[in-house]
Amino acid sequence: MAIKPRHWHRTREIAEVLARHGFVMVLDRLGLSRYLSWSTRLLGKFQPKTGANWPERIPLVLADLGPTYIKLGQLASTRPDLLPDSLIDALSHLQDDVPPFGFEEVRQIIENAWGVPIVDVLEYLDPVPLAAASIGQVHQGILKDGRHVVVKVRRPGIVQRSESDFAILQSLADLAEKRTEWAKQYDLGHVMRELIAALRNELDFSMEAHYTALAHKTYHAKDYLVPEPILSLTHPDVLVLEELQGVKISDTVILRQMGLDLKDIAERYIRAIYGQVFVAGLFHADPHPGNVHVTPKGDLIFLDWGLVGMFSPTMRKRSLDLVIGLTQGQSDKVVDALLTMGVAPPNINTQSLYYDVEVLRRRYYDTDLRNFRIGQAIADLLHVAKKYHIKIPSEYTLLARTAVIADGVVRQLDDQLSLVEIGRKLSPQLIWTRFNPSDWGNHLLDAMKDWVELGSGLPQGLRQVMTTLSQGEFRIILEDNNLEKILSHWEKLMNRIALSMLLAALILGTALVVHQDHLQQIAHIPIVDLTFFAAAAIAVWVFVEAVIKKRL
Repeated sequence: MAIKPRHWHRTREIAEVLARHGFVMVLDRLGLSRYLSWSTRLLGKFQPKTGANWPERIPLVLADLGPTYIKLGQLASTRPDLLPDSLIDALSHLQDDVPPFGFEEVRQIIENAWGVPIVDVLEYLDPVPLAAASIGQVHQGILKDGRHVVVKVRRPGIVQRSESDFAILQSLADLAEKRTEWAKQYDLGHVMRELIAALRNELDFSMEAHYTALAHKTYHAKDYLVPEPILSLTHPDVLVLEELQGVKISDTVILRQMGLDLKDIAERYIRAIYGQVFVAGLFHADPHPGNVHVTPKGDLIFLDWGLVGMFSPTMRKRSLDLVIGLTQGQSDKVVDALLTMGVAPPNINTQSLYYDVEVLRRRYYDTDLRNFRIGQAIADLLHVAKKYHIKIPSEYTLLARTAVIADGVVRQLDDQLSLVEIGRKLSPQLIWTRFNPSDWGNHLLDAMKDWVELGSGLPQGLRQVMTTLSQGEFRIILEDNNLEKILSHWEKLMNRIALSMLLAALILGTALVVHQDHLQQIAHIPIVDLTFFAAAAIAVWVFVEAVIKKRL
């Protein structure tokens, strides 16, 4: 594999970390062993292992490689349709705990982004971060106009380091797909491209500002609260949001002390998730307790819209069909939803697919509602789709991730509740949204446009056809590689039908000969005899000719 000179140092670091965690054989297969010293190779091959299997060691590798790899691992944990269960489970526990960077760097990044000193925009900026993560960290601040805000600052140099890592990782993934069976099986090159594209979006805070503004416009003060981004201060390196005060939804002791009903909060949370996914089509794809807070009034606050799912009306319908099929225990609806959600191969074994879905239905639906984890059920269905090579759009995997997280949040609040139970209550309301007349306008408008275009083009098309006919230039050209065989088959079929009709005529003629005495009393000419012999002669002639020319 050709590694560019500017990536040699980083490639050696990656190789050493992999060797340290016992992946020297992988390095040999990928041709990266030459980047290791002999001592590292020997230690990597023969050092005692901790007993952890390879999926459990992958998060350790990512943590050692730094923030970009940690975030990449977290994104990979959202793709149960592409990666094995054991690896997904290991990546789901990957922690995003990284030390904060210095306040002077924070100041420099903000001033470079805004082009003016901080004091020209902010009255105050807390030097101690509220939180630090792999991509950036958050500080509290106050604008000159008195508004309280939070300022999210991207880690210095992370984009440059990430792009270097992206180039190396994509090269390694493509090479692994050529040299190893497991990488080919999981289409590792394609998986890596999708993960890199998603991470690039998360690295750009202007993208998060866009999604946050859209969510604020769609939901704020209607169903729950979403912070408003200050778009005039938005930059790929800096994101400024209004500050909304609340308590983490998982802080049940504090919520009780505030006099709030945990069951009511859980139901609000579930209704919010269902509404985002199946009604609006814009949903928070990472609604864990750190991103969902509760106000003293019991209102929910959805923070950090860096990872979102967007469903078109068609996608909302299909995903709703899937969830309703699951909650109602109807395997046929679930299979239909899976097939319409993705692209199935032409030779798919639908009977076997139905059987596997039925096995899952019995596993989940026949249990108590409190034990029905709909998120895990959807993830398992995506694995079934993968088994039958049904290509499911990545947006649907975010639905599975969201449902898994939501399951956990709800059970922390009230272990007697489940997403399925509330989902059944909401089903009529969700189904009714399909028939909401306010949503018909765009569809009717599109249909009218299509008919107008068809109607406007029809006269011209007819005029061209009539002109062609009047000039005697009308030709029909049929082309098919198997057309001759098809015509030959139909000719034989028609000949057999004709012969059958002649045979019937002979049988009828024989019957007439038997009763000719009665008929000749009516007509004094030998009609029956003549008819019989004529039919017999024609039948013999047709049969002999068909046999000779192989038309039977």
